[in-house]
Amino acid sequence: MSRFLTLFFSFLILFSFNHVTTNAQSNEDTFYLKVDYFKAQPAQITEYLHVEQELWKPIHQARVDNGIILGWTFYGVFAGEPDVPYNYIAVNVFDEFELVDYYQLGELVAEVYPDKDLGDFFEQTRASREVVRTEIWKVDGMASQPGEVLPFGNYAVAQFYDDREGSGDASALELDFWKNIHETRITNDELDGWARYTLLYPEGNVRHYTYSAFEFHNNLGNLIVDPGLETAQSAFPGLSGDEIIRYLSKTKKTRTLYKTEIWNLLDSVGYD
Repeated sequence: MSRFLTLFFSFLILFSFNHVTTNAQSNEDTFYLKVDYFKAQPAQITEYLHVEQELWKPIHQARVDNGIILGWTFYGVFAGEPDVPYNYIAVNVFDEFELVDYYQLGELVAEVYPDKDLGDFFEQTRASREVVRTEIWKVDGMASQPGEVLPFGNYAVAQFYDDREGSGDASALELDFWKNIHETRITNDELDGWARYTLLYPEGNVRHYTYSAFEFHNNLGNLIVDPGLETAQSAFPGLSGDEIIRYLSKTKKTRTLYKTEIWNLLDSVGYD
């Protein structure tokens, strides 16, 4: 994205805060994400992918079938920071927080693999990769293709933000304005989905970011398509260019971008 348009959209959302109501999430259910970050060494990758996609995928499908999770996605890091400590990410989506733990996992593994020794099965899993960390997120708002409950795409652009030193408007601006922009982009086939998440755990100063915004794309080429002024005015026809420019100076008052990564989708269940 060009520097001008990056700045433009940053201050554009600030302006919109004074023009849009604050009930963007009122019609949506509450969802939670359990995000596991994994590191597989080069010598482990073949075995790890077998474990994740061949052995664990049927278990995740059973979890979906039993109403424990809404979906599971498995990603590889396509573009990230130098020496990124993880190279794979697994995301489980829940609609009940009490299910976020390994609810009925032993029973389901035994059901899917009645002839396997559970101790050997879990040891095979542990030996295939390192768990770098686990995070729990709350879904604040989403925009997706018609008929989709959850946003989805072949690529996820993960933007991690810290709003602890901001003006306090970051959440409202994302949900009351940016969401409309993203819905317009979806209509224009420039985007396949978007979501905004608040980090629940871990808490405290150990975390580098407090929320994230994800864009989902099926077409990698759309990552370099600038939304442009026309898209914003299509989403909010009542705003003029002059009105938007007046709020340019407020750009950095809501949040700080910690990092951006691109994840490519390797596998999933529950998104058919």
